Amino acid sequence: MIEFLKEWCMNIATLVVFIVLLEMLLPSGKMKKMINLVSGLILVIALINPVLGFLQRGTELEVYHLSSSNFIDKKEIMANSQVLKEEQTRQITDLYRNKVISQVENLVRGVKGVLDVKADVIINDDYSDEKFGEIKRIYLELKLGEEEEKTKGIKKIKSIDKVVVGKEKNKKEKRV
Repeated sequence: MIEFLKEWCMNIATLVVFIVLLEMLLPSGKMKKMINLVSGLILVIALINPVLGFLQRGTELEVYHLSSSNFIDKKEIMANSQVLKEEQTRQITDLYRNKVISQVENLVRGVKGVLDVKADVIINDDYSDEKFGEIKRIYLELKLGEEEEKTKGIKKIKSIDKVVVGKEKNKKEKRV
């Protein structure tokens, strides 16, 4: 151990003498500043290198680098996975909503006296909710045939019983 310290001190002293001689020979200016920076960096590396070797003792920095790199990659993948999952859920919800709108419009177009229809659907898009995908409201904008409008005028909308899919009806709720 003492031999190691003696050799280390001799290396540092030799390096310092070399740096001092180099600085004395160089003229002042930008080049001298650059040489001072590089020589200072070399001196710091020479001072730290044996300490790192002493602390390392059988462990490799590559192992630490690899494990920290894997940890960072894992965290990044998990974050990207969550973003992709949310994007996929949003796309599925949008597709579901558009399909429901299309089906409602096609069904209403089949009704006698309806020329055109525009539909809009409000669904529960909170995928963490138990009632995810449940249709909350449907809005319809109807264009009736001309003969129907002239003869009968505006018709009152009949109340519709609440539609429950997949469950038995316990109560009949009416909406106006």
